[in-house]
Amino acid sequence: LGRTQASYSTDGKAHKYSDIFHAPLNLNVFFDYDEGMEYANKAGKPVMLDFTGHACVNCRKMEASVWSDKDVLRLLNEELVIIQLYVDDKTALPEQFVSSFSGKNIRTIGNKWSDFQASKYNANSQPFYVLLNPANEEILVNPIGADYDPKSYYSFLQSAIDRYKNKK
Repeated sequence: LGRTQASYSTDGKAHKYSDIFHAPLNLNVFFDYDEGMEYANKAGKPVMLDFTGHACVNCRKMEASVWSDKDVLRLLNEELVIIQLYVDDKTALPEQFVSSFSGKNIRTIGNKWSDFQASKYNANSQPFYVLLNPANEEILVNPIGADYDPKSYYSFLQSAIDRYKNKK
């Protein structure tokens, strides 16, 4: 899979954590929730949260066989802001804390996003795709996991994009 060396924001600055994580298919991906949401608000685009993992075989399969579909890739590239949140990353967090949700010590990037996924979306499987309106964090369509049919996945993305545009 082609993974880019770094994702950059429009001002040319590398995205937070782009030294650790690499976006698939040369997509402009964020790896930090707040940074991605801020960008999406400025860009006026809906957000796709991609809860993923380094060890997630199904995540790589989605990227290789579904995201690479020309129609899906166009939506990912042009219509959405993608925020990939790695739930299994072992990088130590500078700001460690105890989860108010699970009571667990949150010490790594992976702990943070895994706890976020469980507390906010009541899910802990990957891949897990959540499409949001960045203005109010409203879920646009029901989140899904792996869907290896590019046409079906395209419809999932497009329905959220349409719903977002109709609400603007």
